[in-house]
Order: sequence, then structure tokens, then C-alpha cells
Amino acid sequence: MDKVRQLQRAKNQALAWLIGAALVFIATTGAQQWYPVVADSHWLGLIKMASEAALIGGLADWFAVSALFRPIPSRFPIPHTNIVARNKPAIADNLSRFVRDKFFNTQALTQLIESSQPARGAGRWLQRRQNAGRAAGYLNDIFAGSLHLIDDAPVKAMLLDTSKRALNNLNLVPLIGAAFRLMSKERHHQALLNRLLMRLTAMLSTPAAREQLAEKLNSWLKTEHARLSRLLPSSWLSRQGADIAVNAIASTLQDINDDPAHPARRELDRQIAVFIRRLERDPEYAEKIDAVKHRLLNNAALHHYLHTLWEDLHQWLERDLASPQGKTVTALTDVFEGIGQRISTTPALAASLDKHISEAGQYMAPELAEFLTEHIRQTILAWDETALVEQIELNIGSDLQRVRINGTLVGGLIGALLYGIEQAIGLFR
Repeated sequence: MDKVRQLQRAKNQALAWLIGAALVFIATTGAQQWYPVVADSHWLGLIKMASEAALIGGLADWFAVSALFRPIPSRFPIPHTNIVARNKPAIADNLSRFVRDKFFNTQALTQLIESSQPARGAGRWLQRRQNAGRAAGYLNDIFAGSLHLIDDAPVKAMLLDTSKRALNNLNLVPLIGAAFRLMSKERHHQALLNRLLMRLTAMLSTPAAREQLAEKLNSWLKTEHARLSRLLPSSWLSRQGADIAVNAIASTLQDINDDPAHPARRELDRQIAVFIRRLERDPEYAEKIDAVKHRLLNNAALHHYLHTLWEDLHQWLERDLASPQGKTVTALTDVFEGIGQRISTTPALAASLDKHISEAGQYMAPELAEFLTEHIRQTILAWDETALVEQIELNIGSDLQRVRINGTLVGGLIGALLYGIEQAIGLFR
């Protein structure tokens, strides 16, 4: 609305100058006709000729400006009017090429990135807690929107169906074989065994484990040797047996853990190697794994469990993402702030990031330029001609109306100058 008012105000001002010139011309012409005494006055002649030239200049610029935006006259327009509407395809092509060549060429984008140093700027901005919180809030909102999108019934059904099809068509045998072969090569299975042994040893060493084992032995004695348990202190024997068993098992586990060449470890290596060979060579293994995969995918209990798990996770995420002080947004704020501080205090990191951003800009510039320029061209071509004219006139029309005012003023000055030249020539006659 501001642009509309500005344009209308500029039109009214230009029209007022034109009407003023016309009134002065009419008044001076009338004075020459009705008052013969002043008909030969030099001042009256100067004013008349200046107003006449101003009127001509104003009318000529009015025609030039109006011809850009509308046909003149509207019913049977003369050539070279309504220029903007008639040249809409040329405007679309030329504007899109100009934007592509001047703003989105590879050199311009590279120079912009190198001069602006975006990584350093982002680091300075992110190291402030408030700004890191704003960035975290934007990402948090994206997560929340994605969560609502995934929860949409048709989208959820599509994702589940696509995931199920992909898993059904996925051959797990090569993946499992490669995973076990890599684990065996890097000795990860032995490290996992070490953790498991330490965990089992710690669990067996607890009083609760010893008490539970003693209860099991006591129950076994009373069930299997009822008569003997009445004669012997079964509770004491059970506790002693539990201690002996726990110590023996813990000692064995400790031996395995301390000895990298223990027979149990070698047996584990051998069993994994046998499993890998059979997995890669035995079709029966592949069929069994495929059957297990299909049973899992079609297991109703598993589906119900996963659905319940997702619902609980979904509700928690929904509550957390909706809270400005949620764990997600707080964690993201800490991450962004840490990234900003790291970039700001590590010039080498900032320079490396700027370099990668520049390389990415060079890679993306051609396709980005084509996409944006084609979008600009198609958008302009899709505009209604009337809407196109209105938009252009709203944005540059005010300045063009000042051209009309200038035409009126310059025309008047030229008329006065010509009158002066005419009078000067008359003096030499």
C-alpha cells in the first residue's frame, strides 16, 4: 500500500506541473489576445514560450512513460506502446540471464565466499550463547516438524511399507559375513569377550548372586535328596557350595581374561571362522538366515513391541521438542556454542571450513544458477501481463513520474533559452 500511495502521489505531482504549465500558457496567450497593450511585452513572450515548451516537454514525457505500461490509445493503440507487456518473454529471458551471469557465476560466488569468510563469521556468531540457542531452536523446530510428518498416517504407512519391502529384498548373508570377518580381523570379538568376562566376574562376586546360587542349591538338595537334607545342614552346605562354585567360575573366567592364548579364546576364533565359512559357502545357512529375517518381519509380537516402543519415544520427543528448555534444545545449544568457540579459537579449522565451503560453492554454482534463473524465467512468464505491468510500475513508476516533472521543467528552461536566443538574433537584425 505504501508503494501504491507513493506512485499515486508522484503521478499527482507530475500532473500538477503539467496543468500548471498549461494554465500559464493559456493565461499568457489570452493576455496577448485580450490586452494588446502587453502583447509585445518581452516578459510575457518569455513566459508564454517557456510555458509552451514546458507543456510540450511534459506531454512528451507523459506519453513516453505511459507507453511503457499501457497501450495508447487503449482501443486502437499506436505502435511501440504497451512495451512492458509486449516484451514479457524478452524481459524474462534477459533478467534470468543477467542474474545468472552477474550473480550466480562461479567466480562471483567464489569471491563472495572468500571475502566474507563464512566459517569465521558463523564461529563468532555461534559462540554467543543466545545465538547458539537461536540456531538450536531452528533445528529443534525442524525436528518437531519432521516428527509430525512421520506421525501422519499416510506417511507412516508409506515409510513402514517401504522399509518392510527394503528389508525383505535385503540379502543379509554378505553383510553378516563381512561384519564377522571384519570383527575377527580386528580382534573385536576378543575385546567383547574381555568385557563380558569382567562383567560376569563382577556379577558373580556380589552377595546377591552368591545368595541366589545358595538358594538354588538348597532347593535342589531338598527336592532331589529330601531324606539326606533332613540329616545334614543343607543351608550351610548350600552356602559353602555356592562359594566354592562362584570362586571356581570366577577363577576360570579370570584365567581366560588374563591369558590371550587361552584354549577358550582359540576355540572362539575357530568357531567364528567355521561360521563365516559356512555362511559364505553353505546355501542352507543363507536359507536359515533368510527364514529368520522373514519370521522377524512378520512377527506380530515384535511389531506390537516396536509400535509400543515408538509410541513411548514419540510422546517423549514431542514433549521434549515442545519445551524451550527441553533436553534436545539444551544439548543442541551446547553443541552449537562449542562449535562456535572451536572455530573462533582455531584459525586453521576456520580456514579449512572456508576452503570446503568455497569448493562446494564452485561445485554447486552452475546447477544452482540454472535452477534459479529458470525459476525466475518461468515465474515471469507465468505472471499475468497486467500483474507484471503493475509490479514494475509500482517499483519504478515513482521515479518515472519525476522524469515527467523534469521534462516539464527542462522543457520550460529550453523554451526560455530559445526565446532569449530569438530575441538576441532580433537585436542583430
